[in-house]
Amino acid sequence: MSVPRSVYVFLVVGLVAASQSGNLIKLGQAHPVAITAWRLLIATVLLAPLAARQYGLLRRLSGRDLILLFVAGAALAVHFFTWIAAVQMSTVANAAVFFSVNPVIIALAGYFIFGERVGARLLVAIGLGLAGVIIIGWGDLRLRPEYLAGDLSAVACAVLFAVYFLIAKHVRPRLPSRVYVVVVYGSACVVSFATLFAMRLPVVTYNDQTWLCFLLMALVPTMVGHTSLNHAVRYISASRVSVSTLSEPVLAGLVAFYAWGEPVSVQTAVGYVLIFGSVVVLVLDREWKVDDSESGETSESGDTSESGNPVSVGGAARDR
Repeated sequence: MSVPRSVYVFLVVGLVAASQSGNLIKLGQAHPVAITAWRLLIATVLLAPLAARQYGLLRRLSGRDLILLFVAGAALAVHFFTWIAAVQMSTVANAAVFFSVNPVIIALAGYFIFGERVGARLLVAIGLGLAGVIIIGWGDLRLRPEYLAGDLSAVACAVLFAVYFLIAKHVRPRLPSRVYVVVVYGSACVVSFATLFAMRLPVVTYNDQTWLCFLLMALVPTMVGHTSLNHAVRYISASRVSVSTLSEPVLAGLVAFYAWGEPVSVQTAVGYVLIFGSVVVLVLDREWKVDDSESGETSESGDTSESGNPVSVGGAARDR
């Protein structure tokens, strides 16, 4: 199956949007579970009407696939918990670097579970990206005891992202983007609010800046970021999409430099160059597309669609 050119555009836009979650989190003063719950509720409410005519397609799924959709939502919720906790308990640079192990996890799982080919260029891209991450680690990574919990949260976040992403790889072709993201975000929202109430955390007593954080987290990294990545994995192998997320530390670090004054050292700049090189190698890889056997995205009429149009949000598109 050919990859529509628009998919690459949405992938780039999605990466830029998803990378800013760490910076946007800094705006709010709320528990990670509260931020997660509200970003997901806002995103679900805004996206739900766009899929109003397609929910009947869920009846075509097997019981196993429906369970997997809920598991994907639960993994996404806990992924968000651990990501926000990592940023709050460590630095944006630490969280982004430790999260960057996810391409290795997804590439290995994609090979053993889905039989995705791991070619030479993909290995080079992973190698360059990880080398860049390690070099960044020697510069901005702050391995301090007080950051340990946050750093471990970022690693757990990477594992949960892999689970969520690999389920998307399996179920996503069976549903239109609109329906898939609404169901997954909705499931994640239910898990998040259940956790919020169980922990007896504040539900609505937040200041205006924290509510702005909730709104921006819903609009930018969720509706634009994650939705775009979910759309891309329909057309591009999960391992290649995950390697492209290695660019997130660069995007997050540059914005953190301007927004929060977090320094960018010479070593960090070298790491950024290597990560950029990994993305270039990935772009030059001719094996981006998924296998034809994995095609079958359902259109609004219920037929198979080869179009490259993802979730429409007021005429535009976008899922970390």
